[in-house]
Amino acid sequence: MSPKELRVFAAGYRLALRRARKELDEIRERLDHELAGLDVKMRAAHEQTARSIDAELDGVRTEIQGMRNEYRRLRAIEHAIDTERDVDTLLN
Repeated sequence: MSPKELRVFAAGYRLALRRARKELDEIRERLDHELAGLDVKMRAAHEQTARSIDAELDGVRTEIQGMRNEYRRLRAIEHAIDTERDVDTLLN
């Protein structure tokens, strides 16, 4: 290669590098923007799922508390029946 051809080749190579870097920066910006958008969407979906699960758990807790209260009520009734059947139970 002659020195003139080498200079032209080097100039073309530098120009191609600048364009490639510019394109890569544009691609990086676009991907960063898309990732940020996806992050927002995923965070919102996660929070919605967490709220849904919390609501389900609250319903289950309420149901279990009701069952516990019903069990205690029935146990108290059984104890009262046992006490009425056996009067000596009160003496012990």
